Amino acid sequence: MKTPPTQPKPPTLEQLLQRSDIWRGQGQRSKARNVVDSGHPELNRQLLDQGWPTASLIEICQPAAGHGDWLLFTPALKACLQAQQYAILLNPPALPFAQGLKQNDIPVEQLLIVRARNKTDFISSFIELARARSCGLVLAWQPQQALSYSELRKCQLATSDGQGLYILFRSSQAIQQSSPAALRLIAALDKQTLNVTLLKQRGQLRQQSKPLGLPLSKHWRPQPPHRLLGGKPRNSAPSAANDWLLTSYQPRQNILSIPAGKQAKLKRQYS
Repeated sequence: MKTPPTQPKPPTLEQLLQRSDIWRGQGQRSKARNVVDSGHPELNRQLLDQGWPTASLIEICQPAAGHGDWLLFTPALKACLQAQQYAILLNPPALPFAQGLKQNDIPVEQLLIVRARNKTDFISSFIELARARSCGLVLAWQPQQALSYSELRKCQLATSDGQGLYILFRSSQAIQQSSPAALRLIAALDKQTLNVTLLKQRGQLRQQSKPLGLPLSKHWRPQPPHRLLGGKPRNSAPSAANDWLLTSYQPRQNILSIPAGKQAKLKRQYS
């Protein structure tokens, strides 16, 4: 007579509380996670474990595309590429400038761009990329169609199967929407700083009260108009950016003087 197979014992409450994806909501998580240095010391002090969490969904809400995308993640991108992994740009709003990437010592041969035609393809692409072991970093820009909580949950579950950094850029209109992301931030560029506000951080109950201003390096700051680059503008009009570099043009004046006799002859010829 065969004995029935023994069923495994269910985990105890203490065993469940030791899981990395369980948070009791009473304070900061004590178990350390794998992170990647953000490259910004001020931001590291606000993040748990002093860096970007790996194997998690990081959500960045922006007023528009370009508010801190590369500024926030260029140091982490370099670290991932040094490990001989690929960085994937999923639906980037613009084609990256190769010369600018090379000037920042980013190997363009390890950057791949993926274009998804619709929201369904976007979610499928994100899930497959997050599970790929060769992808160390995924930068994804949400399509025009809004993502629901269940769709974001699928992306979050896929990131838990990977080991890299997975960032989703969304519009600031999504701030009011619930999200399963482990880390949510607001990023907005100013003239001199990149203002970062922590909305949610798994393992921490307290939220950031005011934005954190990350100073911009000189080459990230907006440049003045061309007419102001050389100092005080000369004979400049507000509507012209480089008019002071050109010879003054006055269409109602003759550049060469015409003798009086020749003027009379021309007047008789064309009158």
